[in-house]
Amino acid sequence: MYNQPAISRAPTPSGGNKPGNRKTAQGLKKKRNLILPLLLIFMGCAVFAFAAWSAVTSPVMASIINGPAQPQFEQKAPGESFAQVYIAKPAYMPAAIQPVAQEVQPATVVTPTAQEVVAAPPTDAPTIAPPVDVAIVPTATIEAVAVVETGQAVAEAAIVPDTPTAEYVAPPTAVAYVPPAGTGGSGGAHWFDVDLSDQRMYAYEGDTLVNTFVVSTGTWQTPTVTGKFKVWIKLRSAPMSGPGYYLPDVPYIMYFHGDYGIHGTYWHNNFGVPMSHGCVNLSIPDAEWAYNFASVGTVVNVHD
Repeated sequence: MYNQPAISRAPTPSGGNKPGNRKTAQGLKKKRNLILPLLLIFMGCAVFAFAAWSAVTSPVMASIINGPAQPQFEQKAPGESFAQVYIAKPAYMPAAIQPVAQEVQPATVVTPTAQEVVAAPPTDAPTIAPPVDVAIVPTATIEAVAVVETGQAVAEAAIVPDTPTAEYVAPPTAVAYVPPAGTGGSGGAHWFDVDLSDQRMYAYEGDTLVNTFVVSTGTWQTPTVTGKFKVWIKLRSAPMSGPGYYLPDVPYIMYFHGDYGIHGTYWHNNFGVPMSHGCVNLSIPDAEWAYNFASVGTVVNVHD
C-alpha cells in the first residue's frame, strides 16, 4: 500500500457565491433602476415649471395669451399690391374757439344830386354802324381810327404810304485810276508818299493829292526802309516768303527796293498799326487801285 497525497484546497473568499450575497447584489440593482426614472421625472417637472413661469412673466407671451387689442383686418386679396395697415391716430382736442368781436362800420349812403343824375332815353334797337369798305392797296399801310360822335362809334380808314427805305447798294470795287476832273494835275507824274509815323500812304499826280490809304508798315524788329525809290517791277500775284513765314498768291505787288514792296494783304485787317516784315501792306481793293495807278518807274518816297 502506498500513501495517498493530501489534496490542498484554496480558501474560499468571504462573500463568494453564497445565497446571502446574491440577494444583496440584486437589491442594489433594483435601487439603481428606480433612481434614474425618478430623476428624469423630477427634471421634467422643473423644466415645465420654468417654462410656465417664463410664459406668465414674458410680455410677448402675455400679448399672445390676451390677444391683439387692435381690430383685425382682412387679408390682402390676390392680385392686390398693398395691404391694410392700422395706424394709431393721436388724440387731438381742438382748442376752444373764442369768437372775435368785430366792429361794424355803418354804411355811408350817398344820395346823388339832381345835377349828377342823367336820364338816358331807352332805345328800341341797338345802333350798328354801317360797314366800311376798305380797299387793299399794295405797298401801303391802312391805319384805322375810331371816332366817337353822338354816342356812336364810327370806324375810319386812312391809307398811309410806307416809309421809303434805301435800296441795296453793292460795295464799291476798285477800278482803274481815272484822274479827277478839274484838279489841274492831270499832266503831272504819278508818285507815292509813305508816312511811317501816321501809317498812311498818299497818291499824288504832280502836286495834286488824289487818294489816301491806311497802311501797315514794318515793325520795330523789321522796319521799313526810308528814302526815295522807284518801282522796279510789278506782279499781279506771286508768293512771298521769309524767315518764319510763307504767303502764297499775294496780290498786286510793286517792289520798289529789293524785296521791299507795296502789295495787298489778305492775312490781317489791322491796318493803321505796324504789322509787316518791312513791306507796305494795303487792303486788297486799295492795293488794286494803287497797282493800276502806278507803273514801273513810279517814285515811292518813304519817310518817318
